[in-house]
Amino acid sequence: MNLLNAYLSKPSTRKALSKKPGQEGFSLIELVVVIAVLAVLTAIALPNFLGVSDDASARSAQQAAITAFKECQVHKARGKTSVDEEFVSLTLGDFVISSNASSTPASSAAPTQGAAGTLDCFSNTGAILNIWAQPKIQNKFPTFVVKNDGEKACISGTTQAGAKTYNTGCSGAASTVGIWQ
Repeated sequence: MNLLNAYLSKPSTRKALSKKPGQEGFSLIELVVVIAVLAVLTAIALPNFLGVSDDASARSAQQAAITAFKECQVHKARGKTSVDEEFVSLTLGDFVISSNASSTPASSAAPTQGAAGTLDCFSNTGAILNIWAQPKIQNKFPTFVVKNDGEKACISGTTQAGAKTYNTGCSGAASTVGIWQ
């Protein structure tokens, strides 16, 4: 019992036991204010974070089209310009990389993939074909093209009712041909 009396007679123990419950911690109002501030910050920052993955998808499609064009140039520099020169076609998350000779994406001249998932580099005449990065969801992203002369162009998507269009890297207005930025 002496040990318990000694513990209870210590000034630090008396101070701890004399405090009333509820004197420490946060009040309900303070917690509500903190939650409201966090909700406002989340509402402001969330749209920016959601667009990051779409921007990255568009940028990776641009780079894939450039890489495919460079690969075709390497084949041509090595003297391999037959129609048989092709490589495995690339399908990204939101884009398909393909080729054709047309410089405009008309429905009759839409880019097509080669046989069995391959990407053709050359036309029948041995010229390098245009390399396209077409979005799987039309008008959500721009369509990117590396023309056979190396010029880079894009066709902006058009905003549909209730849809968000990410024209990342495309300087043209909606549904126009622009250049990459």
